Formats: sequence, C-alpha cells, structure tokens
Amino acid sequence: MKRKLAGLAIALLLAGGTAGCSAPIACPALAWMNSVTVTLDGRVEAVSLVELCADDVCSIRSDGPATFPVTSVSPGAMPAPATSAPSFNPYYAARVDDRTWTVSLLMRSPERVRVRALSADGAVLAERDVELGWTRVGGSEQCGGPATAGPITLVV
Repeated sequence: MKRKLAGLAIALLLAGGTAGCSAPIACPALAWMNSVTVTLDGRVEAVSLVELCADDVCSIRSDGPATFPVTSVSPGAMPAPATSAPSFNPYYAARVDDRTWTVSLLMRSPERVRVRALSADGAVLAERDVELGWTRVGGSEQCGGPATAGPITLVV
C-alpha cells in the first residue's frame, strides 16, 4: 500500500510540475534559405563571380536549381569505390543583373563574412569583410524561418 501511495505522489508531483507548460509547437518549415544581397559599384563588366565566404566555406555559383551528380551502373558491373565523399556547400551565389547578386545560405546566418568580386580568370577585383545584421522575413520566433541581410556594397 505504501508503494502505491508513493507512486501516486510521484505521479501527482510530475503532473503538477508540467501543468503550466503549453502543448508542443508544430513547426511547418523543415528547412529554409537565408539570403544576402550584394550590390556592385564601379567596373562591373569585369566581374564574373561574386563570392561570399564564412566559416571556412565560400559560395559556389548557382544559375538555377541545385543539381546532384548522377551515377549510372551497367547491369552486372560494380561502381568504382569513391576516393572521397562528395562535399556539401550551403552557400550559393546567383547573378540577378550586372550590378546585383544574391547569395543564398541554407539555414545559416553568420555574423561575419568576406565578400569578393572575381574576374573570369579568378583574380580578386574587390574584397571586403562585413558584419551582417539579419532580419527574419518568415517563420516565427519559436520555429525560426528565412532571414535577409544586406545589401552589401562592393566597389570594383
């Protein structure tokens, strides 16, 4: 009988301790893209790529939807072993027009970034370190959501 009373007392304490808690929040978005706008000024015709670097990762150019490598295997053939695992890049830069680029960051919002403009041969035409201020443009405080930063002006 003492065990039953002790068990009941523990159950009541636990129930009372969670009585003020609200129901769990269901977040609809599982992933989102944050974005940074980069505006170029000066000799923009020489710029072939705008690159944003943060956390030892630099953006790659994306002029359309992301694509993934496709592997085909002939019947009965074994694929060659991979020498290294494919890398994942969470930053994508796309040209909007001659003076504007947008960099998308998969659920990342770094405080400090390096932005640079590159020529077709990879030469750095302009470069600058920037502290970003992020503004959420969707989602909620509890669940998070997409945010924007910028525009960042880069003089070429």
